[in-house]
Amino acid sequence: MKRESIERDNQKLIEFWNQAFALSEEQKTEIMNLQEDWKELAPSEKLFQAACSLGQRKKVLDFGCGTAWAAIIAAKSGCTDVTAADAAPAAVQAGRLYAMRYDAADWIRFECAGLSWLKSIPSETYDGIICSNVLDVVPPETAEEIIREAARILRPDGSMIVGLNYYLSPEAAAAREMELAEGNLLYMDGVLRLVSRTDEEWTHIFSHRFTLERLEHFSWPGEAKELRRLFRLRRKAAV
Repeated sequence: MKRESIERDNQKLIEFWNQAFALSEEQKTEIMNLQEDWKELAPSEKLFQAACSLGQRKKVLDFGCGTAWAAIIAAKSGCTDVTAADAAPAAVQAGRLYAMRYDAADWIRFECAGLSWLKSIPSETYDGIICSNVLDVVPPETAEEIIREAARILRPDGSMIVGLNYYLSPEAAAAREMELAEGNLLYMDGVLRLVSRTDEEWTHIFSHRFTLERLEHFSWPGEAKELRRLFRLRRKAAV
């Protein structure tokens, strides 16, 4: 039953994000006519700098790419071999459009794929991975599988960048009239939207396969406090 529940949650997430990233013909035209520079694609300066650092890597994976902003930044910053993967077909379509708009399509290969595809990748394929706004919006078991596979497909001493939402305590959730299932799972309209863990809990989870190089906090536009988390990790020699 647990495995069925996880698969159900993952399928609902694909459907949710596929709808969220779906573009009308008018929106597609707007993307191709955007005037903003590629340096303005990231939702924060700290995320931009993190994605830029991947430009020095030879082979990079943007897993759960969404609109592929990180993949584009990595490519524009110097990496000529970037893969952008997302399980939502609409996200991949949007990412391709953004890549064309910012003249990065020649360096980015897109995959409409999720965890099963990740498991098919040969070990030590990439020397850089970014996974932003993914690990804390999928079932905990799925997140742990992604972390394990990411460590496996990274080359020795490879780097991984992880962006996470802010920690939502049970008390804060109650104050917002939200209920956390099992103590830390936030569902909205039947869709898993957050797995709330503290900085310390995430650090412990990563520590099995990665060394923490830096933990920063950042905010998205319009947010008064820097509560979101940015983990810069280094793959341990033996995983």
